[in-house]
Amino acid sequence: MREIMQSFGKSAIAGFTLMAGALPAVAFDCGKAQSVVEKAICADPKLKAADDAMGTFYAALRNVLDGDGRKDLVASQRKWVKSREDNCGYQQGTELTSCILTATEERYRLLSAAPESGPGASSTMVASFIQQDGDQHHYDVDYTLARFAKASSPGERLFNAEVRKIEKSAPLKRLKEAVGDEVPYAAFAAMTITYASPKLLSAKIDAWVNAGGAHGNGGTSSINIDLGKGVALKASDLFDTKGQAALKADCVTQIFAQKKDRNDDLDFKPEDDPNYSEATIVDHLKSLDSWSFWADKAVVTFDAYSIGSYAEGPYECEFAMTKLKSLAKPGAVLPE
Repeated sequence: MREIMQSFGKSAIAGFTLMAGALPAVAFDCGKAQSVVEKAICADPKLKAADDAMGTFYAALRNVLDGDGRKDLVASQRKWVKSREDNCGYQQGTELTSCILTATEERYRLLSAAPESGPGASSTMVASFIQQDGDQHHYDVDYTLARFAKASSPGERLFNAEVRKIEKSAPLKRLKEAVGDEVPYAAFAAMTITYASPKLLSAKIDAWVNAGGAHGNGGTSSINIDLGKGVALKASDLFDTKGQAALKADCVTQIFAQKKDRNDDLDFKPEDDPNYSEATIVDHLKSLDSWSFWADKAVVTFDAYSIGSYAEGPYECEFAMTKLKSLAKPGAVLPE
């Protein structure tokens, strides 16, 4: 893994952060803005400030790296800039502004390995990247992850071990599997730290692979670590049998409503759907491998093929944190 600031300690990273804050804003020349996104950024002070902040942190990262580390970071940033153009450039007005701001703020959090919610873990986390451009882009690999810079506790070491499993799954140096000249064989994985505290770390990993078939396939997985005990959490650690039954009933109701809506069928019946299985819902709820925690909620993600066809897309069950705490065991490790 080509890890950003791999050998840095916490004090060194703190100094790096100060350095990033001291640098002048790094941004493109608005006099040369050409794309829809560039012009929108230059016309809106809020977008400009967000882009400058992100660009400054990126430049600071780039300046402290060399060799493969810098190469991977630059390649990742180049791909991200293009994706922001592709995803936002066709929109207009407030939708364009919102798209650019959301994408830019998310990129800043990724570069700084900052959690989306929570006070943050006790030890410093750093962003890391795996990049590979295949022969004429026939085999692209784009992984953006995060890990503890210096794992000092069992929980931190366990989290880093889980990240290493993802690193090892990156299909590098397999260009022979590229299919034809027009179908890229590509692999993508992006980690989001949804919640971090000294007690609990929740990370969501969105992945997608195009293996040269009719279409690519994606999915979502999660890492949930009790940092205090140094163990991977299970639903039984948080909820007793009664609590798990209540969550199942709630989730079944949510999935049922989504199924009816997506099938556009007021008379939808689960027993008539060969892809629907309550056993699948129970399995997802028990493992926590599909749970992502935020300060105010938790989301359980069911991938496209879990309880539906690929065309239906993924499903989700969302639980308010107030509900989860009302069902939780005494002393259960949940977001505070």
